[in-house]
Amino acid sequence: MYSASVSVGAEGSWYTRSEMRHAVFFAVALLVLLAASRCDYRLFVKGKFFGWPSAVLIFTAMMLCVLVFIPGAGHSVGGRYRWLRFGPDRFSIGLQPSEILKYSVVIFLAAQLTRRNVNEKSFLSFLCSLVLVASCTGLVITQDLGMGLIVCFAGLLTMYVAGVRWYYLAPLVPAGAAAACMFVMNSPGKLQRIMAVMDPWNEANPASYQAREAIKAACSGGLSGRGLGMGVRKLGFLPEDNTDFIFATFCEEWGVLGASLLVGLLALWLWKVRCISQNSTDCFGTVLAASLGIVIAFQALLHIAVNLVFLPPTGISLPFISAGGTSLVLTSFATGLAVSVSVKSNVPKQCSSLKTGYGEYSYG
Repeated sequence: MYSASVSVGAEGSWYTRSEMRHAVFFAVALLVLLAASRCDYRLFVKGKFFGWPSAVLIFTAMMLCVLVFIPGAGHSVGGRYRWLRFGPDRFSIGLQPSEILKYSVVIFLAAQLTRRNVNEKSFLSFLCSLVLVASCTGLVITQDLGMGLIVCFAGLLTMYVAGVRWYYLAPLVPAGAAAACMFVMNSPGKLQRIMAVMDPWNEANPASYQAREAIKAACSGGLSGRGLGMGVRKLGFLPEDNTDFIFATFCEEWGVLGASLLVGLLALWLWKVRCISQNSTDCFGTVLAASLGIVIAFQALLHIAVNLVFLPPTGISLPFISAGGTSLVLTSFATGLAVSVSVKSNVPKQCSSLKTGYGEYSYG
């Protein structure tokens, strides 16, 4: 992170330097990870008829996303209103509500669809869940296409893992593809980004510059890389080198071997989450761990594909790696919940009834 931030580091107050702020966020994320892993994840399903903690969580996330559109409250970055900022200008802290919404959708749907009094295979459950996912996606996608797609994927994935019938979900694929095509065709800037992927060396297309620089950074590292801190493209050539294109920066300094190691660590992390999901003794823990793990892995895959110019730039960060306090803290929170599933799922506690693969537990 420090190496990737060389081009944006500045003298002055330590808090103005992105790598120093990230170090603070890392410490907070570590505390959040430990706290979430020690909490009982089943608190999100507490309630007689529905899990009110998960409902409060997603309602709060949606209200924060609405707040972004209110003049004076939302903060613009790159012409897009995606942030809220709190505190004095010099020491203000940014919050990206869409990151909260992404995980809230997973937690809420997993909590509701796995309750004993809910038939997750019914069309009514599918319809109610779909309305929620569409509403959450609509709050995000106009300002952040990449995050909107991830929120939509997170919701539909959780529905599928929870047991919603696949033939209810299948027609959404062509419908979503058609809507995405219309959305892109009506936006010249997004169309230019797609053309940049097809021909990144076309200098007549201004959107090709970022893709071209990403290719140069990723390919110039060779097998073993230029060495930590020795990257060149980050010195003002590659935009967003420590956020949206940090993987390309990493490839330049660590090479193919380092990139393979990083991808291997992400794959190992996903495998461990899969083991947690399989070993859970209740359906909520199974769905929660599996959905959170796949969503984070899916985001990492999209980020890597963008950096290697297989997909157009969408402003997606690399989980655990890219600069950004909101993403780091919330990804650590999601990981902590997965750890909580592995620790608490076989420990009975006073809680709402949960479905399990072996029947039903009724806590309380």
